[in-house]
Amino acid sequence: MRKFAALFVALAIAATLFGVLGVSAASYITQDEYDESPHQSLDAIQGNGANLYTPGYTGDYLAGVDNIIRGPFNTVSLHGWFGVDQPILEYGYVLGDGEPVFDPSFAVQTEPAVIAAGGEFAQRFVIVMDTSALGEELTPFMPVAKLEDGTVLAVTYLDLKYTTKAETAETKPINVDITTGRNDTAINFSGTSSVSFKIVVPEGMQLTRFTVVQSPTWNGSPTGIGLTANIFAWTGDFDETVEGESLGECIVENHKDCSNLDITFDYIPAGEYLIDLTDFTGNIGGWEATGISEECAGSYLFFSNGFESEDTPHVRMSIKEDTDPPAPTEKPTKKPTAEPTQEPAATEAPTEAPTDVPAVTDAPATEAPNASEGGKASDDTKKDNKWLVPVIIAACVVAAAVIAVLAIAASKKKK
Repeated sequence: MRKFAALFVALAIAATLFGVLGVSAASYITQDEYDESPHQSLDAIQGNGANLYTPGYTGDYLAGVDNIIRGPFNTVSLHGWFGVDQPILEYGYVLGDGEPVFDPSFAVQTEPAVIAAGGEFAQRFVIVMDTSALGEELTPFMPVAKLEDGTVLAVTYLDLKYTTKAETAETKPINVDITTGRNDTAINFSGTSSVSFKIVVPEGMQLTRFTVVQSPTWNGSPTGIGLTANIFAWTGDFDETVEGESLGECIVENHKDCSNLDITFDYIPAGEYLIDLTDFTGNIGGWEATGISEECAGSYLFFSNGFESEDTPHVRMSIKEDTDPPAPTEKPTKKPTAEPTQEPAATEAPTEAPTDVPAVTDAPATEAPNASEGGKASDDTKKDNKWLVPVIIAACVVAAAVIAVLAIAASKKKK
């Protein structure tokens, strides 16, 4: 009896460990965990069948809501396409820590333009999620695809969430378009020592994010693509400004092609600032702006290699109400610790047709520059990591078996 009890306990421990460690493997894997970089486009998001924004401008919409869809909605629908290195059997979605919900009807007719952009296995989707049971608690959700080899793969790299809680005026960010739009001329930052943006945060507000809109990487792998951003108090002179103390640092890593390059710092109150981008790794850049907005004309400046330039990329900033601003004579002096950037908040260029402008991971209209080969980094790390969970599980099962043997041996000694 004691032998049976010891064995039962050991097997129960092993089963528990297997279940806990196997949760992520049983649900889905992220795009960073997959061997190949998918092609993708999230064209529209609907609540109860109605567009939440103008289709084709997903990046603009998600940047303004911090990737949070706010209901209440009975259904949230995701429209787009996805392409990877093998056939897609069906689409589904995951709410919170739940299991995938698949439906063959989520895969819809795919036009030739999508296949041209996403590869021979690219396929359109309309994924309709049942959100009727969700409430104010912030719930992550993820559209997924079941592939031919059985892999369940995330259809986007975005950190999407849903809640029925309304956004308050205090927390709601305001997007300020510094430039008025973009054309199809790409600017490669990697060929410079620095690119810099002089901005003004209005009185009574604080900076929450600065964005280079749909920053291209010339279709390279995101591995190793990045930069370092610092923000300085503007003194009126470029050289004097960058020689001063940095008020904050933001390190961008593994930036994905044509996603928004979001740069965030700790608390930055009203004032004039210079955001300085340096230490570029791989090809990374922006799209040339069509002009400067009326709101920012006269206050915004763009610098390349320390020299003022009119060829600014398309940029915007996000601000919100500052409920506890410093005294008028104070300036921010504390240099906050560096924090990682958030997941980019866009997946496609701002048009509905996939062939007009580059989609999320498809090459922009320009040829890849020769300044860097950072976009061709190896994916060996991903391939090594995919075996980590099975190895841990196997080790736990072996450990449980050893516990069982020791327990049986102990019981024999007592006899």
